[in-house]
Amino acid sequence: MPPYKNASLPAEQRVTDLLERMTLEEKASLLSGADWMETQAIPHLGVPAIKMADGPLGVRAWFGPSSDAALAERVTSTAFPSGTAMAATWNPELIQRQGQAIGQEVRALGRDMILGPTVNIARVPLWGRNFEGYGEDPYLTGRLAVAYIKGVQSEGVIATVKHFAANNEEFERHRIDESIDERTLHEIYFPAFQAAVQEAGVWSVMSAYNKVNGQWCAQDPYLLRDVLKKQWGFRGMVVSDWGSTYSTAPTVNAGMDLEMPGGEPMRFWMTQPETKEAGNGCGWLTPEKVLAEVKAGHISPSQIDDNAGRILRTMFVSGVFDRPAAEPNEAQVDTPAQRALALEAATQSIVLLKNAGHLLPLDAAKLHSIAVIGPNAGVAVTGGGGSSHVRPKYAVSSLDGIRDRAGTVSVQYAEDAAAAAHADVAIVVVGLGPKLESEDSDRKTLELPLEQEELIRSVAKANKNTIVVVNAGSPVAMNWLDEVPAVLDMWYGGQEGGHALAAVLFGDANPSGKLPMTFPKRWEDSSAYGHYPGENLHVTYAEGIYVGYRSFDRHKMEPLFPFGHGLSYTTFDYSDLEIAPGLPAEVKLRVRNVGPRAGAEVVQLYVHQVRSSADRPPKELKGFRRVVLAPGETETVSFTLDRAALSFYSTAKKDWVAEPGAFEVLVGSSSRDIRLKGSFELAK
Repeated sequence: MPPYKNASLPAEQRVTDLLERMTLEEKASLLSGADWMETQAIPHLGVPAIKMADGPLGVRAWFGPSSDAALAERVTSTAFPSGTAMAATWNPELIQRQGQAIGQEVRALGRDMILGPTVNIARVPLWGRNFEGYGEDPYLTGRLAVAYIKGVQSEGVIATVKHFAANNEEFERHRIDESIDERTLHEIYFPAFQAAVQEAGVWSVMSAYNKVNGQWCAQDPYLLRDVLKKQWGFRGMVVSDWGSTYSTAPTVNAGMDLEMPGGEPMRFWMTQPETKEAGNGCGWLTPEKVLAEVKAGHISPSQIDDNAGRILRTMFVSGVFDRPAAEPNEAQVDTPAQRALALEAATQSIVLLKNAGHLLPLDAAKLHSIAVIGPNAGVAVTGGGGSSHVRPKYAVSSLDGIRDRAGTVSVQYAEDAAAAAHADVAIVVVGLGPKLESEDSDRKTLELPLEQEELIRSVAKANKNTIVVVNAGSPVAMNWLDEVPAVLDMWYGGQEGGHALAAVLFGDANPSGKLPMTFPKRWEDSSAYGHYPGENLHVTYAEGIYVGYRSFDRHKMEPLFPFGHGLSYTTFDYSDLEIAPGLPAEVKLRVRNVGPRAGAEVVQLYVHQVRSSADRPPKELKGFRRVVLAPGETETVSFTLDRAALSFYSTAKKDWVAEPGAFEVLVGSSSRDIRLKGSFELAK
């Protein structure tokens, strides 16, 4: 048996041996896909194709463009909650289990690779893909990305962290050129990718469509070669977003290993211009083009070895090379365990934004009738649109979930406000959906559709016990907030969203979700306002590091709801903050449930450097813990602040710097609800 076929040998030895047995033509053939979602196989050497599937919110179709709904209908899988919903749980352990379940379904459907997670920062509240990602904070996003990737790859499935880098708007995403300073890249837009590489050991990174500082991401040597591969030590493969390549030699030399798509779908895409977006490119890394550039001396054979070797290494370390091709087994998709996980995740994600007069939770024993109203009530809106949209075998609407739980309480459903007047409680379910929040386009406004706002106001006038449920993947303006006593954000809750909502409404579950992004009162309050979408295909990230709560804190602006906000049906008391200085600095405090119900609290730790040679935000998230406490129970919560937690990126030194001096530690229930403060000195 040749060494490359010996699974007991180190991956590096196998890669070296196999490359020595391959012709230059065979190596070059690996650099372009075979079709829409598979790589080229080399049968006589035993090199299999990597079979991919869309993600990251579950397993989606692999048959063609995301706009082709007919092809998507061919695949069903568990629809997990949206990325923002999962981020609202602030629960890495749960997200790792989600990743593992998705990995299991990928394998069960005969695939090897999932195109997720999405870790791009929510710079713009109108971004059409906000719902896919983990919010506005690089630390939170990084923690959750690591968890998702570890879960997926524990099943031998290749996770693909995307989109590198700074894909933060859909407006002209194939052509937009973003000016972003070096410090902002390293502090805001790089950290989740770096954590994915260095902590999770992700096997694949997907490049973005857009330009950064004048260079297409797919052919940017600074991004792909200098930062990703040299600085961070990435050993896996870089794959292009579908149709995001624009050259041959510059793309290969920059470190793009695999161009997707390829084969017939690629030719279809290139010959049918009406089916592609302006600026799309593909077909640049076909063997004939790559070999011609090698012959011309523009690409070295050693560069081809590096690109092909990374693809082979990914096959070896993931197990794709060694395991036989599996036939799909749909009995292992959407299992009872996966459905239970989807329900658990949806329940933990729900954020109680407002609860005046303790209207919630509802007591079914004291109710006779409930009116459920609104366009998002009778239909299960499980996710946003585009390549992440999952088709589940079933989905529970808010209405069905409430009816299943209400017991003998009469539940009436209507799209107008008339039903509210005669009910004990009115529940209005509003929001967005795949047509308003999707890949390929951004939202036009922060407000809900006008008819939904009018509906909320009409119901509130007819019934003082009006509860508004927002079913969307990103912030919405709430000009009507003062007119209603209670508001819940259920995000896109996946297939079990309706049951999760009912559990929270009736108090079967105590809400514990926290916002992973700031909700501005109006679009004009966003730090990106005035610097989005750009002009003449160019946008400047003029706000720099001041994204989300960093901007609101700096400018002392009052948000609609702050980053980290989320209410509970119980009350938590914080006490006894202790800080043991040094590196690392140890932080301890006690959290006690002083209310009447069991519940979970997300304890958030923020850090601020009192004096610095660099401009630094008033506070930055550097730790969080989710603790579950029974009434009267107390738990000691501990954090460790290492040098990285105290550092900023120095453009002068091209490195992270932790300057000596005083640091403040702020611990609380949200970025604006700080319960405990302390400080310590970092010695020289």
